[in-house]
Amino acid sequence: MRIAIYSPYLDTFGGGEKYMMTIAETFKQDKVDVLLDRHLEDIGAEYLKNELSNRFEINLDSTNFIKAPIEKASNFFDRFFFLKNYDVLFYLTDGSIFYPTAKKNILHIQSPLKGQPSQSRWGKIKLKGWNLIIYNSEFTKKNSLNNWPLVSQVIYPPVDIEKIKPLVKRKYILSVGRFFGYLRDKKQEIMIKVFKDLYQDKKIDGWSLHLVGVASKGDQSYLRKLRSLSKELPINFYPNLEYNALMTLYGQSSIYWHASGYKEKDPTKMEHFGISTVEAMAGGSVPVVANCGGQTEIVENGKSGFLWNSLQELEEFTTLLIKDQNLRSKLSQQAVLASHRFSKIRFQTEINKLLKDL
Repeated sequence: MRIAIYSPYLDTFGGGEKYMMTIAETFKQDKVDVLLDRHLEDIGAEYLKNELSNRFEINLDSTNFIKAPIEKASNFFDRFFFLKNYDVLFYLTDGSIFYPTAKKNILHIQSPLKGQPSQSRWGKIKLKGWNLIIYNSEFTKKNSLNNWPLVSQVIYPPVDIEKIKPLVKRKYILSVGRFFGYLRDKKQEIMIKVFKDLYQDKKIDGWSLHLVGVASKGDQSYLRKLRSLSKELPINFYPNLEYNALMTLYGQSSIYWHASGYKEKDPTKMEHFGISTVEAMAGGSVPVVANCGGQTEIVENGKSGFLWNSLQELEEFTTLLIKDQNLRSKLSQQAVLASHRFSKIRFQTEINKLLKDL
């Protein structure tokens, strides 16, 4: 079986790219080609292959990274005849589509998309060439269906839960999310405010807040602002923390906070799934997360963690967990069990079944 995989943003090394490269690893016994458009080819096939393998700890030894006439500006007929060589094509769409010619063609959608394939004649023709859409969550599916009227199913992302283990617990509240100065969508300012209120009210004596996330050059001013807001508080920052150190923090932390989507109405500004929440749960950290987006599919309120709708609820649930060690221990154990639903093995089994049933 010949399989082609295309992600136009392969060099961002994000969750979508991990999803697609895990598919490549799943079919490593077959012939798998990762397609590179001009932009990706300029970056370099070997560089991309090595970086993706190392960052995601995925075996891509038997996967080929090859130049392909796949980008928007490529010749229609070149792409048409090139793709006919494949039994299956997986494409992580950024909202755009083309007419595919592999024997089986599968779209992957990572976030609510407002693309318009259903609202133009050519868009409808292109969409008919695809056999199936796979979504990363029911939330993403629900908020994309109207614009992407095609047979679909949800296959949750692969999470490396096997690499994360509960450790001796410390009085840590952990949150993981990019320090994105432009969008500020991870809501670190809000979490700092809540922690400060709890700290000043002496409700969390001996506890500390730990904020982890990617921070690029453009995010430094926002990071400085957050540090300023945290003065004289037991709050620690970990910009660009190494993977193994993060795994340790997951295992040591007792409570996990996530605030993305709070007070947002636009689905694109909510957490589309919540990989970091699953990772924290695998480490036995009890999730206390905003009741919106894909988080509601991960956390069962009151059983494997808490879903909050207001900052008052965030404070109340956190205080309850801090005061009641037995409850915290019980929910921690349930969180670990719940995280198994999103394992890499489960993902690979579902992807294999998908192709057999297609």
